[in-house]
Amino acid sequence: MSTLYAEAAGVLEGLFRHSGGLKSLTYADKIKSKRNCFALVCQTLRYKPLLDQLVAAVPELSKVVKKTAPKKDAPKKDTGNKPSSLQMALYYIAIYDLMFGKDKKIQGGGFVKKTVLSHHNALKQALVRLKVKAKVATDEELLPEENRMSESQRLPRYARINTLKVTEPIHDVAAVRAALRLPDDVSFELDAHVRDLIVFPPGTELHTHESVVSGRLILQDKASCFSAFVLQGERGSDDLGDVIDACAAPGNKTSHAAMLVARKTSTRPIKVFAFDRSATRLDLLKRRMKGAGADGVVEACLQSFLDVDVHDPKYAHVTSILLDPSCSGSGMSNRLDHLLELASMKQGFEDEYEASDASDVQARLQSLADFQLEALRKAFSFPHVQRVAYSTCSIFEKENEEVVVAALRASEAAQTPFHLVKALPTWPRRGVVIPGLSHDQADCLVRANGLEDGTNGFFVAYFERSGAKRKREKTEAQKERKKRKRKACQERKTAGNQPQ
Repeated sequence: MSTLYAEAAGVLEGLFRHSGGLKSLTYADKIKSKRNCFALVCQTLRYKPLLDQLVAAVPELSKVVKKTAPKKDAPKKDTGNKPSSLQMALYYIAIYDLMFGKDKKIQGGGFVKKTVLSHHNALKQALVRLKVKAKVATDEELLPEENRMSESQRLPRYARINTLKVTEPIHDVAAVRAALRLPDDVSFELDAHVRDLIVFPPGTELHTHESVVSGRLILQDKASCFSAFVLQGERGSDDLGDVIDACAAPGNKTSHAAMLVARKTSTRPIKVFAFDRSATRLDLLKRRMKGAGADGVVEACLQSFLDVDVHDPKYAHVTSILLDPSCSGSGMSNRLDHLLELASMKQGFEDEYEASDASDVQARLQSLADFQLEALRKAFSFPHVQRVAYSTCSIFEKENEEVVVAALRASEAAQTPFHLVKALPTWPRRGVVIPGLSHDQADCLVRANGLEDGTNGFFVAYFERSGAKRKREKTEAQKERKKRKRKACQERKTAGNQPQ
């Protein structure tokens, strides 16, 4: 079997064992053909429901594949030289490449290739039968709607200008094009909601562009920019305290927060403390911070945020926290590892896993929501923290509005409780009204819909401590009075210069 297949199978196994996300697994140092591996895994996941049907329609092949399926009570880490789940992933990759890949052939050699090829005709006949039964003409039409990749559903390519490295003025398209050396035939526009974000047409290839390689331009989905922008860009211009990124790796939001705080003028250096309990993920974050020029602002901490001592003098200057905890990933329409979560919320490819009932899915979501609430309450417990941004890439109320309601209730008993403040006021899609959350409170929340909003599904809640909210409102009122005063002075000056 080819090296590419072996690498892709390892990534798939890691996904259904929940040992990492698609990008973190694919871009690990041990993966040599990162881009090809990423594409192959994505496509195999996208076609997985159809691959299941094809395998089931060929009984002899189905028997062979089922023998490689992990058992329900199998440990998370197999001790054998070749875990059966890894071999199962190889089968799915080989079948995908043979039936739907660009060249429609299996690379390399080996037992898996020999086995799949022996059933090639049966697989082709099964595919024809499925099309006839569904009354469709293309393979794509056999996929579930959320797995299809029609042109209208493809998201724009977003990229954030990294002002830690780009110091030129970037107020319009021409200035951005010049600063980033973008060719005239590359079309783009400035984003309407997030400062420093530019929008390219879907499919624009930028990975090898000099500005991306040098860290001057960071590829980051629009919704992923919301939380740091709300915390340090839209709000907090007068907040000169340190920042905590509670669940930081792989680091795009961290570098965004670092970029925004670096703009502030302070008598003391402002730091961003980035926490992650995984050494591997934290090493990735460190490399990204160095590439983005943020390593002088960000201090990477190998520790679970839940274990941090909130009274440690080291964090005495922390006044804001960015919390983007682990979630179901159900809003991520531009990556496909979430399809495993939606399909089963369990490990493995086998039917017995994917046919799990709704209670299993709810149990998985409840476990995530419990952790999210614990992390949010932890953020509220830092004595000097005045502002918190909570975000997920989930579409589920259980991870979003329900967590917010529970956190607000827990905060009510505090001497200075936290309250919701409206984030991104010009963004049209707001939160969902649920029991315990009023219409006004839901209006403070931000939701993004993967298809209708041109970005991945996302959720943001922005909290301020009571005293901070009053201080901010007072500051905003003072700024507004000064603005009106300057305008009145200018009008009087203009009137005085008019000819009599």
